[in-house]
Amino acid sequence: MKRQCKKSESPKSCWTTEQDCILIENSSLTNKDLKVLLPYSDDEIYERKEALGLVRRQRQMMKGA
Repeated sequence: MKRQCKKSESPKSCWTTEQDCILIENSSLTNKDLKVLLPYSDDEIYERKEALGLVRRQRQMMKGA
């Protein structure tokens, strides 16, 4: 019996590609500074960072330092 491939569905996002780019390029800034650049709350910014893998990347960078 073959296993069916599980399709990963990405959650719908109201973030634009441009906003994602700003978040990625400035991911080292604090959420307070990011709120100035982006029209989202702290929680929304943190959730988007998690979705893009930036939180995990930041942890990995801190371990190496």
